[in-house]
Amino acid sequence: MSGAHLSSLGMAGLHLEMVSGHVASLAARASQNTGLIGQYSEELENQSIARDAFRAELERVTGLPADLIERRLSL
Repeated sequence: MSGAHLSSLGMAGLHLEMVSGHVASLAARASQNTGLIGQYSEELENQSIARDAFRAELERVTGLPADLIERRLSL
């Protein structure tokens, strides 16, 4: 793996972490303010997109299926 590959994987991972943090924050606030439910739904979609992008980059960099990597990491 080259530095460029690891850098792109790191950026995809960082983006996923940022979106996930925002989703968690909105979830906590939406329980107090139901007006945020629409925004929360949009952010969940963004999180799904970021997760898919990270999985695709992980597969591209490692040459392994992301499902296999997830199973191995969960052991």
